[in-house]
Amino acid sequence: MDKLPLKRVLPIWTAFLCLVASGCEKNRRQNFPNTQFEEYIYLNNPTSLPLQTIGGVITHPGGYRGLLVYRRYQNRAEGDFAAYDRGCPQHFAQDCGQLEISADQSYAECPCEGERYLLFDGSPADKARLPLISYPTSFDGSILYITNR
Repeated sequence: MDKLPLKRVLPIWTAFLCLVASGCEKNRRQNFPNTQFEEYIYLNNPTSLPLQTIGGVITHPGGYRGLLVYRRYQNRAEGDFAAYDRGCPQHFAQDCGQLEISADQSYAECPCEGERYLLFDGSPADKARLPLISYPTSFDGSILYITNR
């Protein structure tokens, strides 16, 4: 039986290693508590006024440790919002594991070890390894709906 040439085996091993690596990451995230909730945010409510402008962010009840809600403006979509759980992806079970909003309102910060995350898309910055836990949103022009059902 002939040996397979390296150029045919290499893509197979690369695909296998990618699958294994993504599976490990998935197992780490599976430990984050899955809390069922439905939240409605009325943008005309005084506590929600920051969400009327692009780059505005608020904290809101819901999720595992609360919600961070951020108003984006991606591809000229005025109803573009991001909703993240306030639980730090790496330290959610610890007392210090609730995210805070940075002074410039561009990042979510975990007080445990100083990890930072971009509010625009939840991606890790600085020391963080895992992205924020995000939830789907829908917007009808005045009411923002966030759920994990």
